[in-house]
Amino acid sequence: MRFLTTLTLLAVVPITVACADSDPHAMRQKLLKPLIEQQCQSELKSSKIWQAASIFWSDSQQQHAQQKICGCVSDSALKDISNKDLVMASVNEETKNKVIHQAVLNSIKGCVKEVLK
Repeated sequence: MRFLTTLTLLAVVPITVACADSDPHAMRQKLLKPLIEQQCQSELKSSKIWQAASIFWSDSQQQHAQQKICGCVSDSALKDISNKDLVMASVNEETKNKVIHQAVLNSIKGCVKEVLK
């Protein structure tokens, strides 16, 4: 029995230490980043400006611009979100959706201008 307890501790301690060393804000950002990219793509596709501009582009040009814009959005969107809101977003689905939507709206305009210069 004592051997199993020691073995369990040896397995759990490195995981606990690794988690304690990591930045909780960065971890939440990593979790939300794919959701922000997905929301960004949805916002772009529904945007009349995007629809008008992308008519003249090939599919690969549209995809490339969309990846650049949504990459920019996902990198910068959460910078203005407070830690409190990030924590709430990680435990509440409705809050998460609001935070993601607001983060995308706050940064998409600047990223579109930056990418399309």
